[in-house]
Amino acid sequence: MNGPDVPPAGGAPAGSARRFADGHHLAEAPGAARVTGGVLPPEGVLAGDGAIAAVVGERVVLAAEVDRRLRLMRGGPLAARLPRPETAEGRNLRRWLVQVMVAEALAELEAARLGLACEHPGPPEPLPVPELLSAPAQSEGAAVVPGAVLTLAGALRTGGVAAAVLAASPAARAVCRVLAAGRGPAEDEVRDYYRRNLDRFTTPETRWVRPFGPVRRGEIAGPIEDAVFAARQGETVGPVEGPGGPWTLVVERIEAARREPYAAVRERIRAELAKENGERAFARWLDARHAGSVVLAPGHEHPADPAQPDADHRH
Repeated sequence: MNGPDVPPAGGAPAGSARRFADGHHLAEAPGAARVTGGVLPPEGVLAGDGAIAAVVGERVVLAAEVDRRLRLMRGGPLAARLPRPETAEGRNLRRWLVQVMVAEALAELEAARLGLACEHPGPPEPLPVPELLSAPAQSEGAAVVPGAVLTLAGALRTGGVAAAVLAASPAARAVCRVLAAGRGPAEDEVRDYYRRNLDRFTTPETRWVRPFGPVRRGEIAGPIEDAVFAARQGETVGPVEGPGGPWTLVVERIEAARREPYAAVRERIRAELAKENGERAFARWLDARHAGSVVLAPGHEHPADPAQPDADHRH
């Protein structure tokens, strides 16, 4: 089975018309379609029975599909936090959604080309909600996928669109697994990660103090903290001046600081680093495939495209 590849730059000759299986086509009308990346589509507008937001290879993303997905988002748990539709931010939210849908289509086409089996069938919607990290992403008419979540760390690592697609799309995760194959970290890389992140594998000293419960250094302050961490197990300390007056405290139990040895966490670190390497590889593949296969219609550009009127991303 061949791995994911990147199509050559270029497209149909200028002035030609491409017709799609569903009857939509690129009509010959100069200057209306905006070119993205290395795609050289025919000169013309996107026309047909319905307005087209994007062309992804030989697949079209209809504006009506974008509107339906946007209605789902605006009816979701964070609807109150989304910008109003009539604002520049609201229009850019719609543009961002187009980028996500284009990325989903690219992943679905690649998964089909490679004959990959996804976790479950069904469309990759709704998009996962970052704040609900304990809730796996769900797809309409499909089973829940454990671990399919959108995190800030993932978005910073790969970019928001790639992170959202990996969280919501079974096809994207299937392609990512292929790209991740053979990208496992070397032993030196795993060991170096352990050395640089000892705090992740260290549990600081914990003291069970009546009436506070379990406390660690930095969780209380001032004379009370000094007294608690100077006491022996079973010792009563105080009265000690603190908030609201004097306190008398009992240090009931002390649990010493401990650190997980490298051997105990080695495979966990290796799996995490391999997953991150695969996600970065997916993001690079997505950028290259987008540049070679996608045409965005006017009004559906990337939010950061300086040519679109609502662009607010500046360097």
